[in-house]
Amino acid sequence: MRVLYWIIAIPLTILITIFAVANRQATTLSLWPLPFEIDLPLFVPVLGALLIGLLIGLLFEWLLTGKHRRANRKMGSELARIQRQQEAAREEERAAIASQKSSGVPPAVNAGSKADTTNTAPVQPAGV
Repeated sequence: MRVLYWIIAIPLTILITIFAVANRQATTLSLWPLPFEIDLPLFVPVLGALLIGLLIGLLFEWLLTGKHRRANRKMGSELARIQRQQEAAREEERAAIASQKSSGVPPAVNAGSKADTTNTAPVQPAGV
């Protein structure tokens, strides 16, 4: 990603520098409702307008993605909470196993194991 940045940044910097050097002639910038007039090189208002447009676009995009950032933050905190609960449950399970081993009691059969789900009812013959 850093290489891609430099592949784009270096030529863009060169192009902006060439543009600035080629457009050094003075132009008058008048701020209409105000009585001010400023003499600037031509590249300053052009690059200034591009910069202002870029900042407005970035601000607009930041405002639009606010709900997604908020949802990501909420999901991240929820994930952290669930991971803490899971780790606490694992610690409890480890402690229970350790206490069972130390007391000599065999571990209990899980409720979802194959032994609990077998059908032990007698089979009725068909037609009886």
